[in-house]
Amino acid sequence: MFMRSNGMKTAGRALFFAVLLSGVAGGASASTIEAQCDAAAGSQYDMTRNTAFAPVAREDIRIGTALSACREAYNAGGGARMAFQLGRALERAGQDLDAMKLYAEAAALGHTVAMVNYGAMLGKRGDPVAEFNHYKKAAEMGDMLGAYNLGVAYRDGIGTDINGEEAARWFDKAAANGDETAAFNLGVLFDDGSLIAEDNARAAAFYRLAAEKGVVDAMINLGLMLESGEGVSQDLASAAGYFKQAADLGDSYGNLKFGLMQQSGKGIVKNVEQAVNSLVAAFEMRDVDLEVILRDTPEQLSADARLAIKQVLAERKLIAGAENAEIDPITLGAIEKHYAAK
Repeated sequence: MFMRSNGMKTAGRALFFAVLLSGVAGGASASTIEAQCDAAAGSQYDMTRNTAFAPVAREDIRIGTALSACREAYNAGGGARMAFQLGRALERAGQDLDAMKLYAEAAALGHTVAMVNYGAMLGKRGDPVAEFNHYKKAAEMGDMLGAYNLGVAYRDGIGTDINGEEAARWFDKAAANGDETAAFNLGVLFDDGSLIAEDNARAAAFYRLAAEKGVVDAMINLGLMLESGEGVSQDLASAAGYFKQAADLGDSYGNLKFGLMQQSGKGIVKNVEQAVNSLVAAFEMRDVDLEVILRDTPEQLSADARLAIKQVLAERKLIAGAENAEIDPITLGAIEKHYAAK
């Protein structure tokens, strides 16, 4: 079965939208230098974060503001949180070595998210055992991000032997604390059945939990289970709904699956025009499964959809024109060029 899974993350890759300095929670005022650092570089994953201010994703850190405030707060003896937040600002600025030093310092002071970020940076520099050990220490101290990354490490054999049961245990802990990506990855473990005992019903339950929190890959995997009736009662309308949600969030495979269901009227009201729009969107996103269909079984697509795809190729001057819906050798060559131009 088609499945997707997700890998490692750090406090730098937040899953929620950041609110910048102008949007601090509850109208709080960043009146002290530590508060200014908290407002500029606080992480959603930090259990010690100043919750008077909204967390900031790494990519949304205003480098100048954060470096100025956090450096001053750190130099004034701000402790582990200030060291960690200065490390985040430095990493955002591309100063990885300096960031590592700050993460190491904060980690030594017991800051769990700093342990995770430091571990990730050690892993990038070729020390997976140290990476694993930092995730494990953070996870055992109750850190959700550490638990998630430890689950990935056990699943993928990063710095340790592959251990599906341990991967599932730590994903479950992270999921229980609200980590939707952990819930999704736990669903994949139960769905795949290669590292732990296959349990499609539990897989579907974890996919549903993750999908309800916006994980696109969970929407796809749950949609496939609902379409086939694997682990759940078959529900084509719900399957189409999840594919549409994924499509609306920009997923190419979601567009492909929803378009095919619209085209056939399978589980939903047949809508040829909207089906064409969805399938063309999948083509423009260069969905790899659609490429296989076009190459091997183009008859799966309606003549209208094939013609619309050829019109896209003609607009991009990859074929001379789109006079019919035939996917001939010239069209196949143009399709190959279209996909190669990613």
